[in-house]
Amino acid sequence: MYEGLKKIAKNIIPSRFIKKHEAKLRGLVALTYKGNTYQCNICQQNLSKFVALKNGQTLCPNCGCLPRTRRLFAEIETLENLASKSVLHFSPPKSLRNKLSTIALKSYTTTDYEGEFDADKKLNIENIDEPDNSYDIIICYHVLEHIIKDQLAMHELFRILKPNGTCYIQTPFKTGKIYEDYTVTSKEERLKHFGQDDHVRIYSVKGLAERLEKAGFLVEIDKLKQDTPHKNGFMNGDIMLKAKKTN
Repeated sequence: MYEGLKKIAKNIIPSRFIKKHEAKLRGLVALTYKGNTYQCNICQQNLSKFVALKNGQTLCPNCGCLPRTRRLFAEIETLENLASKSVLHFSPPKSLRNKLSTIALKSYTTTDYEGEFDADKKLNIENIDEPDNSYDIIICYHVLEHIIKDQLAMHELFRILKPNGTCYIQTPFKTGKIYEDYTVTSKEERLKHFGQDDHVRIYSVKGLAERLEKAGFLVEIDKLKQDTPHKNGFMNGDIMLKAKKTN
């Protein structure tokens, strides 16, 4: 129902109007989902249920965040001495960007190279124009699968991360080995091979961890396991890689 209404709205309402009034439009939709069974931990909306998308994800009708975003924020907000942390966020979804902008942090910098997200900077992840040891926390969610020279990007992430800092990383995953084929260049073929027309590979968890370790990181693989639905709508099996710089 939600996706159907969204499609209809896009067909009959000018995109500029939707963008300008997105929060109000989402708020109206969210009224039909009000309840006390669940809560979005980003916008604090109490819900009877999350929106079930066709791809199996659950979306907050009020702020539009996905399970991975809610779980990531839950991880970050419980960190010790959060107010002393400098954060760099690649390709920030609007809901999380807005939330992190309102909490106590030493600094919060957003970047998006392709101009798809509202951001402070336009940093090339393969050649990041930032000094060594600049950030305590780097968020790099669903970015590396777009980058051809991903191992160069990983070395750059390691370089600008402060000692004892953490880079939070996630991509789509598959079992087995990393699948990549650089002869696949058209959007149609990339969609067929990698599941999205702007992806250049599909990582395995082990393969991504090994590449990060080659760049110098100590990698912790954190897989969410839960027997019952989480109040905040986290997805069972969600995998987060915590790539840490120890020297």
